Amino acid sequence: MDKVELMKVEDTFAIESIGLVLAPSFDLPQQGKWVNINETVTIETPEGKSLSADALFSVAHLNIKDPSVSVTKRWPILVSLKGVSKESVPIGSTVYVSQLTKQSIIGQNA
Repeated sequence: MDKVELMKVEDTFAIESIGLVLAPSFDLPQQGKWVNINETVTIETPEGKSLSADALFSVAHLNIKDPSVSVTKRWPILVSLKGVSKESVPIGSTVYVSQLTKQSIIGQNA
């Protein structure tokens, strides 16, 4: 199966219970009900290295106190990688996923 580009990594956060969380996150799609996705993704670093990692695309609740922040920013889809270090995924890395996963996250027109 061919993979397509989903995102450029802008930041990473190591959270023990979740794994390595990649930023940016994604807004929940307007259509349908969200179902978490597990997929082996391909990551290419700016230096040209490539690695495969098990990723979880899941909804998380962010406790944002500012009332002007939209609901979509309070309930984003996070991309997390289990067993991957921050050093393995430097800023500027590209994450590749299946076309079906991209459509689920970005919307049907992806």
